[in-house]
Formats: sequence, C-alpha cells, structure tokens
Amino acid sequence: MHIRGVTERVAKQESRILRERLSVEQTRLDVQTGAGNALLVRRLIGGLALHSGLDHAYLITAQGRVEASLSRLDIGRNFDELQGPWTATLGRLLQQVQAQGSPQITTVSIPNASRLVAFTPIQDGRWLVTSVNMSVPVAEQMALAGREVLRGSLMALAVAALLAGMLQWLWFHRARHLSQTLDAIGRGRTGARSRLEGRDELAEIGAEVNRMAERLEVDQAEIRHLHAVVNRSPVVVIEWRNAPGWPVVYVNDAVSQWGYAKADVLNGHWDYSQRIHPDDIERVRAEVAGYLAHGPDEYGQEYRLRCADGRWVWVDDRTTLTRDPSGTVVGISGILVDITAQKEAQQAVLDQTELLRMFYEMPFIGMAIASPGSRRWLQVNDRLCEILGYSREQLLQKTWMEMTPEPDLQADLDLFQSVVEGRRTSYQMVKRFVRQDGTRVDTDMHARAVRHADGSLRHFLITVQDISERVQAETVLREHKELLEQAEAMAGLGSWSFDAEGQRSWWSEQMFRNVGLDPATGLPSLDVYLERLHPDDRARVRDFMQAMAQGRDVAAADFRTCPDHGPVRWLRGTVERHTRPGGRPPYYTGTLLDITPVKTAEEALRHTNDALERRVAERTLQLSEANKELEAFSYTVSHDLRAPLRGIDGYSQLLQEAYGDHLDEDGRMFVQRIRRGVDQMRQLIADLLAYSRLERRTMGHETVELEQLVERVLEGFSADTERCGTAVDLHIEPMTLELDRDGLSLALRNLIGNAIKFSSAAERPLVQVGARSEDGRKTLWVRDNGVGFDMRYHDRIFGIFQRLHRAEDYSGTGVGLALVSKAVQRMGGRVWAESAPGAGATFYMAFPA
Repeated sequence: MHIRGVTERVAKQESRILRERLSVEQTRLDVQTGAGNALLVRRLIGGLALHSGLDHAYLITAQGRVEASLSRLDIGRNFDELQGPWTATLGRLLQQVQAQGSPQITTVSIPNASRLVAFTPIQDGRWLVTSVNMSVPVAEQMALAGREVLRGSLMALAVAALLAGMLQWLWFHRARHLSQTLDAIGRGRTGARSRLEGRDELAEIGAEVNRMAERLEVDQAEIRHLHAVVNRSPVVVIEWRNAPGWPVVYVNDAVSQWGYAKADVLNGHWDYSQRIHPDDIERVRAEVAGYLAHGPDEYGQEYRLRCADGRWVWVDDRTTLTRDPSGTVVGISGILVDITAQKEAQQAVLDQTELLRMFYEMPFIGMAIASPGSRRWLQVNDRLCEILGYSREQLLQKTWMEMTPEPDLQADLDLFQSVVEGRRTSYQMVKRFVRQDGTRVDTDMHARAVRHADGSLRHFLITVQDISERVQAETVLREHKELLEQAEAMAGLGSWSFDAEGQRSWWSEQMFRNVGLDPATGLPSLDVYLERLHPDDRARVRDFMQAMAQGRDVAAADFRTCPDHGPVRWLRGTVERHTRPGGRPPYYTGTLLDITPVKTAEEALRHTNDALERRVAERTLQLSEANKELEAFSYTVSHDLRAPLRGIDGYSQLLQEAYGDHLDEDGRMFVQRIRRGVDQMRQLIADLLAYSRLERRTMGHETVELEQLVERVLEGFSADTERCGTAVDLHIEPMTLELDRDGLSLALRNLIGNAIKFSSAAERPLVQVGARSEDGRKTLWVRDNGVGFDMRYHDRIFGIFQRLHRAEDYSGTGVGLALVSKAVQRMGGRVWAESAPGAGATFYMAFPA
C-alpha cells in the first residue's frame, strides 16, 4: 500500500508538471499548425525530448497520420502502423480520449508500467500524444520515504528510552521487565513484548510499548522490504557530506556493480570527485556550486564515473539537498542510475539516424518506402521529389502505378507480384515515370522487400536513379556509331584495336570490307589477314606489325591487296601504342584506309607536275626575255628619249633668250608651253624610271629612325613650304622601323609633296606628319587641309597615270601615288586614304610591328 501511495503521489506531481509544460506547447503548436509551418512544428515536437523522462511524442493528424515525432522514421506513417512496446496501448487510450471529446489536456497513469501518458488536443483535429517514464522519480520518492520512516523509528526509540528511565525510578520492580523489553526493542528485536497486566500506569505504558513495538515492527519490515527492493535494483542510493571531495556517508549494496565494496566507499578516505571523468569534473563542480549557493535543492546531472577496474560508466545523478533553518546545506543525497547502455544506445541511434539521414538524403539518388498493399509512397526523400517533379505532400498521396506508363507498368507489376509471392527478394528494372508536367523521365529502379520477423511483407524499400542523361547519351552514342560507320564507309577508313593484356581484338565493319572479308565470319587470324595482301607487300606488313609489337616508332605503312581476290587496291595502315602504368601490357589502336583514289591521284599529279615543270621552265624563259626587253626599254627611255629632250630644252631656251624680243605675244606663249611640256616630259620619264627600278630592285632591310628620316625629307621641301606659307606639324612617337630606307623615303617625299601642293590654295596651309604604334602594327600618316577628293575614287588614285585634278590646276605626272603604293607593298605594308571634297586628305601607311 505504501509503494502504491508513493507511485500515486509521483503520478500526481508528474501529471501537474506535464500539464503545465503541455499547455505552453499546445498554444505554440496551435499557432504554427495554423500558419502551416511544418518545419517549426517538427522542431517544437523535437524540443519535448528535453522534458525529464519524456521518451515518446507524436503529433497525429485527424486522419491518423504521424505529422511529427521524436523519431524522423515515424513521420509520414499511420499511427496504427508504428511498431513499439507502447504504441498499441497509446492507440487504444487515444481512441477512448477522442470518444470523450474533451477539449482539455488528459493524463492517464499506467501504474504497473510506471508510465504517464498525456493527450493534448491541437487545432484541426490533431492530437499530441506524449509518454513519460516515472521509474526514476518513483525510486527517488521511495528512497525519501525510507529515510523518513527510519527517522521516525529513531525518534520513537528515543522516547521509549526516556520513558524507561522514568519508570525505572518510579516503579523499579515492575519497570525492570518493561525496561528490558524496551532494551530489546531498542536493540532491534521488535518482536519483544512487555506482558505487564493491570490497570496501573505501568500496565498502560506496557500496552503502549507493545503497540509501539508492533508499529515499529511493521515499519521496520516495510523498511527492510524497501531496502531489499533498492538493493535488488540497479539504482545506487548514496549520501555525501558537504565537504571537499564529497566524502560518502551512505551507499547501498548496488555500488558493487561498479566494482566497489561498501566498506571501501565508507572508510572516510574515498574521494568521490576523483572518480568523475576529467572532462566532466569542472562542469559538475560548477553546477554543484551553483546549486549549493542558489538552488534548486533537487536537480539532476549526467557525468561519467570511473569503475574499480578503470572503465567508465555514465550515471544519471538525481540529487537532493537538505538545509538547516539558516539555509546551510547539511546533507546531500542522490540516486545514481547507470545509463551507460542508454547512452550507448542513444549514440548508436544518433549515429544510425545520422547515417540513415545522410544515406536517405543523398542528393544523387531518390529513395522511398512503398506500401505493398496500397502501393502508395509512404516516405520519399527530396531527390525522388526532384526526379518525379512532385512536392513531398503530392507524392505521398499517389501510388507508383499512377505514374508508370505502359508497357513499363505491366513489367513492373509482374516483378512486384513475384516478390509478394516470395519467388524473389528484390528486383531491378529500367522504367519510365510520368512527371507532374506530363514529361517522362528514364530511371533505374531497384525495389527490395522488407519483411517482419514472421516473414510477412512489411514494406518495399525503393531506390530510383535518374538515367535520362545516360539514355540520351546511349541514343546519341548509337546514332554517332551509325554515323561513324557511314563516315568510315564513305571514307573507306576501317579501324581496329588490340588489347595485349586480355588478347582481345576488335574490327569495324569497314575494316572487314577493306580486306574483302565478311564480318559474319569473325575476326581473321594473322595468316588469313596476310593472305588477303599482295605477295610483294606481305613481308613489309609483317615487319610493320612486329615493329608495332616491339614498341618501335612506325607511323604508317602503305600496301596493296592480293590480286587473287579481286581488283588490286592500295591500303594505308596506321597504329598507335598505348602504355599502361605498373608494367601492364599495352594496348594498340589503328586504322586501315583505302587510299586507291589517292594513289591514282598521286600518279596523275606526278604526270601533271612534270608537265607543269616544263611549262614553268618555258614561262621562266619567256619572263627572262621580257625582263631583258624591259631593261632595254628603260635604257632607251633613259638615253634615247632624254637626248632629244635635252636638245629641245636647250634650243627652246636659246630661242627664248636670243629671239624673245623679236617674237610677238603668241610666239613667246608657244615657247613657254614647249618648255613646260619638256619639263613635264622629263619628270614623267624620271618617274617611270623610278617606278621601273622600284619594281625590279631588291628591297633592303635596315633599322630606320623614323623621326630623323621625316626631318630630312621635310628639309628637301623647305623652299616650297616657305613659298606657300605652309605650316608643318609633327606628331611622331619615338619609333624605329625595320624596312627599306630608300623605299620609305620615296613614299614620304611623294606624300608630303602632294600635301604641300594640294593645300597651297588654303587660307592657312597645314601639313601634319605623324606615327603611332597600335594593334600590333606601326602606322604613319600625312594629313593636309587642301582640296581633298571624293572617296568613290579611292582605289583609282593609287593607279599609274591616274589624276583627279586638271594639270592646269595642279601639276604632276599621275605616277607619285602609284610609286607610294608600290613601295609600301614591296615593304610588306598597306596604304590607304581618307578624304572628303574641300576637307583635306589623310594618307596612311601601316607596317607590321
């Protein structure tokens, strides 16, 4: 009865604490479930694990599905499908509470299991079901009750001794027997009785002593029973003295489970703090100091304790402090429970849960649990949702049959049925799923049956891997293989490989066709292969293959087919040797190309080249003769034409000087025109000779300081610039050029001379000469502010004898820009111009840097 009373008292206390905690959580869960925040709801449920002794918590929807739990494996499952020692009892109690329809938190105690269950209604028909283990608080209360009974017994003995002393003095003779009885009771023989009869005071005292002895005997029996129960349990009841090292003043027999004898522990020299793990002692000391100073007087700690054999065990220490009226701690008692197995199990569960979570949430493979009966998805991971294109909530409402098209569905059902009937344990297949958007995804699916201990089918564990890219790649590879075979057939190129490690060979179809063999006959032997080749080439081919095997560098070999097997064709074989690490044998790859058209073309080309060489020799001879004629023409121009011009020039000058006064105005005008024509003819002859020499002579290659060269050219035009009042502006970067100095001087003289000539009519004639390096080239330019020209005639101005202005307006032969273009071209450069009528012109010369 006393034990039952302790259990009921603990149940009331734990029920009150649990109700207070759950009333807070009820409000928070109502808010979060109403907001639809599933992740925070699961975190709130997980936080219930911090409540002392609470080992089960389920948030159950109105449809009976577990929406949140302390174990992630339970989430998404039906509550009646959960497997556990208390789930059936919890389900039955939940049905009773739901039938009552109470809107309040309902707690139910299960005394024989030391367990307290609470049912909390949550909005939208949800129920929060929690379970608390009361074993530890019951043990604490029983130990406390034992100490109270012992204290009462000692008080009773003290009172009895006092009465005995008084009676010894008052009634010595009758009191002796009463004293002996009390002495026996005081020595622990609670079965002793006074046996005093009468109605006097001693008899009444004796009767009261007897009644006290009977009560004491009952209390001591109960204490012995409680002591036996405590000693039989693994719970260690211990008391410490509030002193350095926490010396032990009481401990029960259960301390022997850690290898210690009670006598050794209670000898007064046993330092309890030295038995706590070094990694835990500082934390324990700090917490104890805080509890001693500020409370609370009942607290719990977990730490590791060293056993007598040196191993470490985890203990759950439930400590109670006893204080005197001044608040000073005078006693420390505790209940130590060995939770090593629980810790190891928790760690194992955590490790297994984390491993399972990591495995289940692998980003590259979809995983699911499916019901064998309804064929619905029971659990799915994020990767499967991504593969199938559904959210988790949508996917859990579907069956895998709804998402499988024919003919994959029938094949899947046949394999599924074979597992259900026990003919196989798992199956694997490549199948398609229909995604939410209607598209289909190719997958590699593996389904494995998970059975109960009695062999009945529990569920299917399914893994799904997206192989759409692989299927597409295989399709593309197949298409490429077909294209490659077509390309090989079109090019007449066969390919082969040989692995010396496994003696494995492979030929393409074109390889068979090139040597005139049928692929259906299989790979030929070496003798058969050589038999298909020309007898005069077999030795060379054999040597080629031996060189390949010996690792000699042989790039290719040309040989012919045997005329006995059809028209002779030319083939070119290539081979490449691939080495492997670790001294493993190499492997070889090669090609066999039909080069008959090439050989035929080579023969035709040889004849063509012979004819071409003859024609080149003939053209070279003709060109040499033409050059000689050109040199003769140049000589004629230089000597034969200049001599008459010198005569005309001299006689016209004499005529002008000697007889100018005897001529009328028209005569003098005629003589002036003759002299101008002679000057123009002389200049034209000089330009033609310069153009001819520029075409024939070899261009030099020397370092030219550009700024110095430009300044020397400008010195030659100093008289013209002074006469025309032309301003010259230089913008030349420090620059050197590797080219022909005379050719560049010729080009600059013509460009600068033209700029001065065509800008002379401007109000303020200006000529700019510049140079810069940019974009991997060196660019020179000559700019004027003269009459300019229309860009439609850009290409025309660089032709010989091409003029855009009348000779009466601007003198010239029409050869200058042709000389510039030829000189720049011979030096590897490029020349061009930019202009507009009346806006001047800019001529550019660009040379590679």
